Amino acid sequence: MWPDITPVLQQLYSECSNKSWLVTGCQLDCPLASVGLEASRIQRLNSTDLLNAPFTERFAAALMLITDADEVHTAEQVIGRLRDVLAERVLVIIPDKSTTWHSAKMLGFGFKRIAELKDWQAWGFDIHTYKEVPDWLNAKYWANPQNWGKYWW
Repeated sequence: MWPDITPVLQQLYSECSNKSWLVTGCQLDCPLASVGLEASRIQRLNSTDLLNAPFTERFAAALMLITDADEVHTAEQVIGRLRDVLAERVLVIIPDKSTTWHSAKMLGFGFKRIAELKDWQAWGFDIHTYKEVPDWLNAKYWANPQNWGKYWW
């Protein structure tokens, strides 16, 4: 059921190959062998188990395929939990012509469209690049720039 996401997976694999990955949602048969990821580094949990599981580790990457047949509220909760707690990078694949999963919804979650696939869209979230450091957040704009990094109040 998963589309061919090999180029997206290769990019993700180059960024975080030696860490553990999570595959979640209703479709757990993601073709991760195509990029050479070891089976011991992949954990697969369906949506219900993921929402009920306690937080034990933060994954380098999480992958999720969403179809229009999936329950929307559960999928939204899973995306939020992946983004906020469980993974540094999240990749969500949605149908191109979905009536439920549209650009505004994914942008609302803080995701960026990273690839156009045949009849699918790949959306990604990376905590490291989500928000750039603003210009004003440095010593130049503080009251006493000479004391930057010297004292902790």
